[in-house]
Amino acid sequence: MKINFQSKAFWKIVSTLMLVTMFFTFNQCVVQQYSAPVQTNQEQVVFEDPHGDPIINSGTPPGGGSGEFQEQGATEVARMVTDVGLKDFEEVYMSMAVVTGIDPGNNNVRNLFNELNTQLPTDNSVKNFMTSHQIAIVKLAGEFCHRVFNSSAIYNNFFNNFNINQSPNQGLDTNGKVTMINDFIARFWGFNTQPQGVEDEAVAEMSAMIDDLLVGENMGSTATTRKIAKGVCTAMLASAPVIMF
Repeated sequence: MKINFQSKAFWKIVSTLMLVTMFFTFNQCVVQQYSAPVQTNQEQVVFEDPHGDPIINSGTPPGGGSGEFQEQGATEVARMVTDVGLKDFEEVYMSMAVVTGIDPGNNNVRNLFNELNTQLPTDNSVKNFMTSHQIAIVKLAGEFCHRVFNSSAIYNNFFNNFNINQSPNQGLDTNGKVTMINDFIARFWGFNTQPQGVEDEAVAEMSAMIDDLLVGENMGSTATTRKIAKGVCTAMLASAPVIMF
């Protein structure tokens, strides 16, 4: 069964994803501050540039800057840029294909991508990122994860430690949930790419989401475990560590 994009489960995935993305995004946005002018000679102003050559004549920001160096005597806040980037639509698609192991030429995922690509980010500027982009990314991630957990040839070899062939009663106790989530982190994000506290918060949010997704489900069915794995997969595949540089 595919994820129903009108269901409560889908919006629970989206809300959890937003929280996890905030954890990682705020940690990734590294503000680099440029020092005040250190030399003045008539109209020439020299800034110390940590990226390399100094900036001459006061009006040229470093590569990737926002153009806020246009006037002399710029404020301290104006001498800052945010060193973070977002993958565009093709980069998002190929990243999802690589980490899930799904062939990017798969007709099902490619057809959905062709439908969604105008709703996906068109450049690498995080300033242009909108909620509609995130929703499209979640839908694309949902299709990739649907392909993973609808094929025993794929999902039986997907996890390192979690046993996908157990029912929730057997495999999704507290330790089982953490094991599943950690296997996704290892595959999609990589461990220790963020401070441990950030990863811990992400695990806590995902564990709470699993509890919510299990409400009303058949706890004795292995199909339920795959359904839950599909939901966790979707949230983590569509999150900041995958879609951002």
